Amino acid sequence: MNTETFTLRPSVEALRKQACDAHYWNSFQPDRAAEVVLASVESELRDYQSQLPDELKEDFEKRYLDLTSRWLSALSRCASPAVTGPAKFPVKKMQKANEAERNARMKLDEWAKKFVHRVTHPTQHRLTGWAEIERLQMKVDQLAELQELMKACNAIVRKKLLTDEEKVDEMVSLGVHEKIAKDLLEPDFCGRRGFPSYALTNNLAKIKQAQERIDNLTKMVNTENREVELDWGTIELDYQDERIRLYFDEIPSEELRTQLKQNAFKWSRMNQAWQRQLTDNALGVTKRIFGLKQL
Repeated sequence: MNTETFTLRPSVEALRKQACDAHYWNSFQPDRAAEVVLASVESELRDYQSQLPDELKEDFEKRYLDLTSRWLSALSRCASPAVTGPAKFPVKKMQKANEAERNARMKLDEWAKKFVHRVTHPTQHRLTGWAEIERLQMKVDQLAELQELMKACNAIVRKKLLTDEEKVDEMVSLGVHEKIAKDLLEPDFCGRRGFPSYALTNNLAKIKQAQERIDNLTKMVNTENREVELDWGTIELDYQDERIRLYFDEIPSEELRTQLKQNAFKWSRMNQAWQRQLTDNALGVTKRIFGLKQL
């Protein structure tokens, strides 16, 4: 673990109390242990962010610190007999807590490495639309994580050989807040316990919707941009920016400008072109306006 001294950014400093609490039952010097952890978090963040484009650094930091907080929460449930004393030490309970802590840390490290790999992988260098793809991928990852968590909690709720207290402990070890775990054991108005089936169905639908969007975007950014030369100017199909642009040799008539506006085209001063989002509808509209059979 890198213990080099860093000036901590405010978002990392905000984790100090949680980092101290996380070492209360497993270190003789929780303040010192927290200092080492926070320095490591700052160091790792700087290293990862140095490999990312500016537009992705903020999203990465937010998710990285969220997973770090979850790891610290899992660590806070781990105790050492050297600190607490060996009398009546809950060995079995601590084994589960230690496993949950390792899993939380592994999830943090694997997510960070995969994020950076997706962005820096050689086959992705040409994706100028990568920021949106990565944002959606983060969304899918979070929704998939939630889906698995709800399924795991429901499996625990159904275990007949466990007491309610043991069920709460198992759900808490997965990262569920204790109050939420207890609420899941209370029957709803239909007598159901755990996460209702519609919650899993709705969440799965969100995953599929986001994944379809990722697939469409990935297909677009892997398509070569092209231009179509016409007698009045040029049509550019920019798949990386998801834009169709119309470059006119002369200022189009007021009637044509009105028609373009009515079909979602807007004037881009930066590109000196009329443009709109590149969709199947946009292609159809463009062919209709200019009487083209294909584009």
